[in-house]
Formats: sequence, structure tokens, C-alpha cells
Amino acid sequence: MNWSWQTFHNRLRITGELVALTGVRVGMSAETAMPTATDLPVIKDAHGKPFIPGSSLRGAVRAYVERIVRTFEGDAHPSKGEARGKGACNPTNKEHWCLKSREGLAEEEIYHRSCRVCRALGSPWLASRVRFTDLALIEKENQSPIKPELRDAVAIDREKESVANKYDFEVLPAGARFHFELIAENLDEGEELGLVLLGVRALEQGEILIGGFKGRGLGHVKLEGTQYEWIDRTNLKDYLITGQAGTLDESRRKAALEALFNALQEGSSDARTTI
Repeated sequence: MNWSWQTFHNRLRITGELVALTGVRVGMSAETAMPTATDLPVIKDAHGKPFIPGSSLRGAVRAYVERIVRTFEGDAHPSKGEARGKGACNPTNKEHWCLKSREGLAEEEIYHRSCRVCRALGSPWLASRVRFTDLALIEKENQSPIKPELRDAVAIDREKESVANKYDFEVLPAGARFHFELIAENLDEGEELGLVLLGVRALEQGEILIGGFKGRGLGHVKLEGTQYEWIDRTNLKDYLITGQAGTLDESRRKAALEALFNALQEGSSDARTTI
């Protein structure tokens, strides 16, 4: 278990292009939005370019992974016993965290008491081993700039069953492409690596939706052109000298996923009594 950050064990870098199959809307909060010509603008960077925050994609991937893990191992929170690397807690409900407090616990013990997902993707007590960078919009030369589309919508009064008010909102058009980069460090090369690859495979298969207004058909994306770079202690010297990383080939990716699902199937029987 590579629970400590004090020593380098491995580094996984996954890159590709995230393609919008439908319109995608990732909006900014009302508190941060500047006055605009639309009621609900998409989030933009300091140069006015739309982008997808890495935190938005990370949250969507984590929710997908948690759902799969719970299917096998169930929920993980203190009322069901210590998680000890099994199940998935609910990060949105403090009462259902796998570990409510770190008081009196050493770093290693925090890791061992945490659920499967928190070990890899982080918690209030553990730094995440996985980072998603912000996804910048890809704009090619000799092509018109990609601009948000403006769409009209209505809000319905549930009691009167009539239009309460009209508003408009921005959507990034289908076909828009974004730079994708995921970096993970010091993963266990079996189950934890498999957990990350599980989320990436779901992106490659178009199974994860992002942003708002999903009920209106927005948010369908797909990861294309995926590249897997891998550095560990066997090729670290060459990487530091030449800058050339190794490749995490398909056989190693498949082995990590198999290790994860073998552990999940084993944990599914344990979950009946411990989680």
C-alpha cells in the first residue's frame, strides 16, 4: 500500500480529448458571475474562454465510481463499522463519512480506516492521489472560434401548472472539444489503479454526464484519443534524464481492473456483515 507521500512510487498521466456529444452546460455561481446578456452564463476563464473545471469532471467521475463500488460492497460509514478499504462513504453527508474525525490518529491509521474511494480520491483527512486539470477549450487555426449557444427556457409553477417566468442560458455546442489531463501518484498498482481506470473507461464509453440540465439531454461527453503514461521506480531514472515516460499498456490496465473487481467481489460477501 503506497499510503505515504514521502517516497515516490509511481505516476500515471492520462491525456486525451473530451468531446461534447450534446450541448454541455457548466455554469458559474450567481455570486461570481459578472453582469452578462444572459441569465445563466457558462463558466469562463480570465480571458473570457469557456472551460470545464477539473473539479466538475472529478466530482462526476467520483460519483460514478462510488455507485459501482456500493453495488458490490455497500455503503461505508461508522454506524456500519470501520471501512478498512471497503465500500464507499457519502462525501456529501458528514454523518456518513467513513471517518468523522482524525483526532488522535496517525496518517497511516487514517488511511487504513478509510473507505476504498477515499483512499484514492481523497477526503477531509487524506490528500487525493488523483488530480484532474481544468479542461481548456480546443480551438484550431483557420476555424471560427467556438462560442456558447443561447437557449430559451421557462420555469413552471408547480401549483398553477403554468409558466412562472422565462429565462435564457448558455450552452457549449455539441462537437466542442476540451484538453483532458488526469494525473495520479502513488497508487496501489492493483485495486487503486483499477479504481481510477474504472472511471476513465466510463468516460471513454460516454457513460458519465457532466454539468447542469442533464434532464434536458445536456452533458453527454466522451473521452477520445486516450494516452496512458506510466512512471515507476524501474524507469524513473530514464524519465528524469530524457523526459520520456513509459506506457501503461492494455494488458496492465486490464490486470488492474481485474484486481479491482476480484477485490470487490470478495468484499461483497464481507459487506453483509461488516459494512
